Amino acid sequence: MIRLAKRLTELPPYLYARIDEAAELARANGLDIINMGIGDPDRDPPQWIRELLVEEVNREGNHRYPSYKGNPRLWDAALAYLERRFNVGGLGHPHICTTIGSKEGLAHLVAALLNPDDSFITQDPSYPVFGTIAKLFGATEITVPMLPDNQFMPDLSEELSEHQLRASRVMYINYPHNPTGRVARDKYLQEVVRFARDNNIILVSDIAYAEIFYGVDNRPSSILEFEGALDCAIEFHSFSKTFNMTGWRCGFAVGNPELIRGLTTVKTNVDSGVFNAIQLAIARALVDPRCDDFLNENRAFYQARLDRICAALGTMGVTYYRPGASIFIWCALPGDCFDSIKWCSDLLQETGLIVGPGRAYGHYGEGFFRLSLTTSDADIDEALERLAGFIKRQPLTAG
Repeated sequence: MIRLAKRLTELPPYLYARIDEAAELARANGLDIINMGIGDPDRDPPQWIRELLVEEVNREGNHRYPSYKGNPRLWDAALAYLERRFNVGGLGHPHICTTIGSKEGLAHLVAALLNPDDSFITQDPSYPVFGTIAKLFGATEITVPMLPDNQFMPDLSEELSEHQLRASRVMYINYPHNPTGRVARDKYLQEVVRFARDNNIILVSDIAYAEIFYGVDNRPSSILEFEGALDCAIEFHSFSKTFNMTGWRCGFAVGNPELIRGLTTVKTNVDSGVFNAIQLAIARALVDPRCDDFLNENRAFYQARLDRICAALGTMGVTYYRPGASIFIWCALPGDCFDSIKWCSDLLQETGLIVGPGRAYGHYGEGFFRLSLTTSDADIDEALERLAGFIKRQPLTAG
């Protein structure tokens, strides 16, 4: 009686929804669940930011429909942040719009850019939303492998044929990279911009983890810092991980005005924007003198967790790729196992520990798993004990 659209039957299950479902099933079966598969900070936003939100919630006039494109006060604060943090100046309101987190913005941008049978380029493995939504609209995905052998920074001119380049309209990149935590160097990003311009490709940059990095040498750069980027690029920033406010659902897109206009056109037809009180609280937080102190403290907090987990992985004999940024650690499956879905499922069913199977992030993610740093310290200690015991119990060779 009820028939859903054909496109939904061709859509793969969303990774994080599957992890939630597996966790609920295991919990229902009596397992004590520890989830290190989701990048959802276990810390709240700092108290002073929450107090700013309370003030804006109590302010008269903030409870009506927000602007579709966003609040100009947030744009001004975000543009000032870009200039202060990345030395990206000279941008105005035509270059920016507010998004309901970066996920929404990336999804709606697809509707603005891609037609059925268009081709788009993505990294593999990668955050799955952009590629999944693009395929939902009937576009064809062309992947470039993100592997240890190429330091997770593939040479695009070698990986892509002339035919693929002629067919491609959009290229999606993500640095700091999810799931590997790789930070792209300035020289590489400049080459990516040049490559996009030379091949008449729109460049979509996702920089959600820009403020969680480990050491000044790993300080991420914005794609907009590089010559020619404004001709072809749009970049997505998220406050979710920056301020530990994933539930607030707020971010911004910035870049080429025509790309911003296309994104805004879609948004005016399908959503009603971000609650004004949230936008105004974040605008005040971005220019508050306490902001940089919090960001430094937050990085130190994750650095301590990262060091502890990496040390434990080393004692287990797990090959891992220490991230330069982000809240994830990318690990090779131990032993001869290459089936990440089965390995992670067995780990969950036997120990109650959830980690992200590498295959869920793409074809070239097979053979890996992803750990998140966003679990309480007590749970991390217990999780590492469970993981070590599970690995010890595995046969020397696995399927």
